Amino acid sequence: MTDQERIRETYRGYESSGHDRRWDLRNPGFARLSRDRDEAVIALLARSLPGAGGRLLDVGCGNGSLIGTVAERWPDVRATGLDLLPDRIDEARASVPDATFVVGSADELPFDDDAFDVATAITLVSSIPTDDMEHGAAREIARVVRPGGWLVWYDLRYDNPRNPAVHGLSGRRLATLFPGWHQELGPISLAPPIARRLGPLTPVAYPLLNAIRPLRSHLVGRLRCPS
Repeated sequence: MTDQERIRETYRGYESSGHDRRWDLRNPGFARLSRDRDEAVIALLARSLPGAGGRLLDVGCGNGSLIGTVAERWPDVRATGLDLLPDRIDEARASVPDATFVVGSADELPFDDDAFDVATAITLVSSIPTDDMEHGAAREIARVVRPGGWLVWYDLRYDNPRNPAVHGLSGRRLATLFPGWHQELGPISLAPPIARRLGPLTPVAYPLLNAIRPLRSHLVGRLRCPS
């Protein structure tokens, strides 16, 4: 089984087992986590995109929700999304018809060198099953981002003992994947197993618990391609 087939099988398993219900935005705690993540990513894009226009690649774009937000806020940005799962690309094309969406793998990007000013990798690399594919995806992102461009990052910093299909990535690991890239990273997101249990206490409990740095399960920030 190839790495790509393993990823597809994992996501089929999430759907058949009901695991994907854990990402239900009707859960107040997970909705708060998602809102904080999205606000942080959009703020990073505002700092990273060129002053006028720009070219953006969302690697692992899913249903295109991030590109939809970008299209509303920055209509002059040329946005492209890529995902391994064709049904997600179909959904993205339907919801953001003016953007470009491509079925493909992160370690074989079908784009020219230096094609983008900014790339995003949002909970992407933590789901890549092997070291070889991780390095391949990093090399491809580095190839298609122009010198001086940015990679906006949000992903796990801890392993998930309940889900062996994902793994955490530290700043040190990112330095091996993107050698020479300048890092601006910090912890974010109350650990989802805690956030999902907050229920009606979310408005008070989420910010209190999220203030405890070890309980933040993800890293967010950006890395700059050497110029």
